[in-house]
Amino acid sequence: MDIAVIGSGMAGLAAARILKDAGHNITIFEALPGRGMDSHSTEFEGGIIDAPLRVMNPHLWKNTLSLAAHLGIQTFPVRTYMACSWLFEDKTETWLTTSRTRIGNIPIINNRKGIQQYGWRLVKGMLQLKTAIAKFFKSKDQDMTLAEFINRNEIEEVFWHGAVMPVLYTICTCNPKTIGEWPAKPLLVFLRQLTDGDALLRIQGGTPALVNKLIEGVCIKSGSAIVSIKEQGDKVLVKNTELETLEFDRVVVATPTIKMAQFLDAEQFAEDLQLLQQFKFEQGDLVIHTDSSVMPPKRKDWAVLSYMMDRKFTRQQFTVWLNSIEPSLVGKSPVFQTWRPVTPIDPKKIISTVTLTRAVVDTQTVALNKQLQQRHQTEGRKVFFCGSWSCDGLPILESAVTSAMHIAEIMGAPASFVGLKPKVEVAPQLGY
Repeated sequence: MDIAVIGSGMAGLAAARILKDAGHNITIFEALPGRGMDSHSTEFEGGIIDAPLRVMNPHLWKNTLSLAAHLGIQTFPVRTYMACSWLFEDKTETWLTTSRTRIGNIPIINNRKGIQQYGWRLVKGMLQLKTAIAKFFKSKDQDMTLAEFINRNEIEEVFWHGAVMPVLYTICTCNPKTIGEWPAKPLLVFLRQLTDGDALLRIQGGTPALVNKLIEGVCIKSGSAIVSIKEQGDKVLVKNTELETLEFDRVVVATPTIKMAQFLDAEQFAEDLQLLQQFKFEQGDLVIHTDSSVMPPKRKDWAVLSYMMDRKFTRQQFTVWLNSIEPSLVGKSPVFQTWRPVTPIDPKKIISTVTLTRAVVDTQTVALNKQLQQRHQTEGRKVFFCGSWSCDGLPILESAVTSAMHIAEIMGAPASFVGLKPKVEVAPQLGY
């Protein structure tokens, strides 16, 4: 078949790759001048900056890493240390730093203050969380939100809000109120898996290397926003801003739902639009910069992940130290990514600011997704919708790949890479 894919984020690219490998002719339409998936990647002193930076647990990102292995892409392990600091009015004070054991890769506290002042509270919190998670998965009530899970279980505050929630912010990139409304189950699966000692993996060459492989042999029309999608007989007509009107047998729309009313025929897709417009999204800024004030005051305390928060846990931010993750940045000036900064960043040290759009996941979206998948199964269906927003779960990148796999399977093209193990190289020398 001739298939159009609208959007070149992870979902669109994965759908295009799977369908291309199944023998279909694929054309990707992308509104941006380049590719959506790596549109925010940039160079810094000859190195690669991914925005956002992506590292993956082999269990939680299993489909994404299997796809990378299918494409022949190498990965390498990274060890994610963390540092937590209190934000006072007149100073910043680091209260916790961690490292990982050489054997087992288990996270451990490695600063005296963290052990003396908070060690027991953190250990207590860890034990409470493990007990609460075990109880949750044995119960019949697994439809609660994360906020409801916390309200039903007594978990040490410093451990939960000071160490666990920042990790969830890092993965979900949403605000604290939104994350409380998430279904608890995928988040608890994530937390349970995260403590098993597996090293996180990063793709060799970063996101651009993955995108280059995904689009091999695929026609991609960049700078080509869609203005109209309309069914006509057994074909779907797709018109872009260049006023080209092309015919396709099937169309996969892989954009946030908030954009779809701009091009889907309002009459033909009235019921779809009514459903799609109920999905909610939020935005946040990712600031890429060289301002080290977002890191612990003492250089010896710098870690891959730097979390800062006030004592009431009402203001928080997280920062990734890119040089400690990306080999091409080793030996370069320190460069960082800070999500929704609450501390001032020197404007002269900002490289770029990227606005990211994230789907809001709550009990309503779970119900909406069930309805959407039922629509996809109807006989004679020609237009399909996919994205991280259309697949319940975590993390976002994995949800995008999984949603693409679902659409391809409906079209008779089940993914051939399921279960492939990632190709892991020896870890390079990094900058931590």
